[in-house]
Amino acid sequence: MNNFKRAILVIGLVAVILVVVIIIARTQQPPMITKTAEVMLTIHPSPDFTLAATPEHLDSFPDRVATFTASVTSVNNFAGEVVFSVEGLPPEITVSILPSDTLTLGPEEPKGVQIDIGIPSNQDLVGDYTITVTARSTQYN
Repeated sequence: MNNFKRAILVIGLVAVILVVVIIIARTQQPPMITKTAEVMLTIHPSPDFTLAATPEHLDSFPDRVATFTASVTSVNNFAGEVVFSVEGLPPEITVSILPSDTLTLGPEEPKGVQIDIGIPSNQDLVGDYTITVTARSTQYN
């Protein structure tokens, strides 16, 4: 191979290398700018309510009405309907929930119902009963 051909080959090789370097330089992305921000997430307990019955013990007699109060209080901004029920009594004993068995509770203040236990004049009912008051709700916001 003579010097002329060798020079052309070297010039061609250098030209190819320069083209590749230029292509690589043009296709590289400019430096990326990155910014960050922080957000604080606080997860609170679910809205709920408490239930209390007063007094906790009732004494009564046949042919009388025993009365107690059941109160609910909003916790964590509970708001919704609460339905009261009473269990644990024989079927002859009547239960009245006044003014209604359903209250709409909001986060403002406690609400309550009066529960009247109507005891018929039946001596066979004499004894101790555990009364279970339940407050249920399927909605809140």
